Amino acid sequence: MKKLNIKRDPLAALAVLAATLTSACASMSYDAGDRQFTSCEAYAPAYKVTDDFMSSFNTKDAEKFGAVFHFPSVRIASNTVRIINGSQDLESGFATLGAQGWDHSAWAQRKVVQCGPTKAHMLTTFVRYRADNSEMSRFDSLYIVEFKNGRWGLTARSSFAP
Repeated sequence: MKKLNIKRDPLAALAVLAATLTSACASMSYDAGDRQFTSCEAYAPAYKVTDDFMSSFNTKDAEKFGAVFHFPSVRIASNTVRIINGSQDLESGFATLGAQGWDHSAWAQRKVVQCGPTKAHMLTTFVRYRADNSEMSRFDSLYIVEFKNGRWGLTARSSFAP
């Protein structure tokens, strides 16, 4: 069997993430919340990584924000698959959002839907706010947090955000 090189092949990365998303949707339970996963090794780290994701994102500092990720990281949004290879690839997002009136974001909801010793899949809803705290938009998404290279970090995310 040929090993996929997701670092060099965005289509391979998309195939891996699509399979992951499909399995995540097939096994989630909206009624049970995520209490069934509290004893899972990746449960608390998934919340910690996504807390760090949001707080570092709101600093608008690409280096701080980049520290939350495992690179390469995959982002699926706006009908595109984007491979993020480092903090420098995150910089332009702040200017783009700022031009639209964005000031900060916050989680509206997070829930672990699959969990194992080194990986968790988390459904989220995040909200984008203007400086006056009025809501600009909100989007559902899936975040994949993994333990790799001795630390927990964000490996992939897929959202309905533009």
